[in-house]
Amino acid sequence: MDMREAVKKAIHYGTIQSILQYYICPQECEAHCCKHGQIHIFEEEYRTFSQIDPEKAKRVQSEMPASPLYRIEPPCSFLKPHDRCGVYYQRPIVCGLYPFKVNTSGNSIGLQPCPVGFLIIREFALWMMGNVSKTGIPEEEKAKVITEWENTIESYAEELSGFHMKNTLKEIQIPFDELEMFAMYMSSKDLPKINAGVDLG
Repeated sequence: MDMREAVKKAIHYGTIQSILQYYICPQECEAHCCKHGQIHIFEEEYRTFSQIDPEKAKRVQSEMPASPLYRIEPPCSFLKPHDRCGVYYQRPIVCGLYPFKVNTSGNSIGLQPCPVGFLIIREFALWMMGNVSKTGIPEEEKAKVITEWENTIESYAEELSGFHMKNTLKEIQIPFDELEMFAMYMSSKDLPKINAGVDLG
C-alpha cells in the first residue's frame, strides 16, 4: 500500500466521500478554499500535476527536508477562471476531503463551516439530536444535550456568516466512529447523489 492509500485509510477518506456525494459547492462560494487556503500535496500528486501542466506546477513549492509534502501557494494555479477545479478528477487528497480537515488526534476529523460544511454540520447535529431523543436517558439530560446541539448549529451558522472574511475557521471535531454511523444514516435517507465527481476510493 503506497503512502496516499495508507493516508486515505487512516483518515476514513472513503467514508467522507460517501457523505460528500450528497453535496456540491454552490456557485456563490467562488472557490474560497482554492483561492485562499494553503494546499499541501504528496510527491506523487506533485508528479501528476507536473505531467498535466508543467508550467502551472512550477508554482508548487517543496517543503523538504522538513516534510515529504509540497505546497500549492494560493490561489491554486489549477483553478479555472470560472472558479472550478481544472484537475478535479486528479485533485489531491486534501482537496477531496474539504471541508473535512485532518487533525493530529488520530481519532477524529475536523469539519469547517464553509457553505457546504455548514450544511453537513447542521445535518450531523440534527442526526445527533434525533439519536439522543430516542435514548432512555432522563428527559432533563436529554433536553440539555439537545439544547447544546441547537447552540452548536447557531454557533456554526455565525461562523459561516463571516466565512469569506476569516483566515481561520472554527471546526467541529467528529470522532471517526460517529462519522461512520453518520455516513450510514445519510445512505439510509436515499438522497440523490449530486456530486458525480466524488471518488469513493
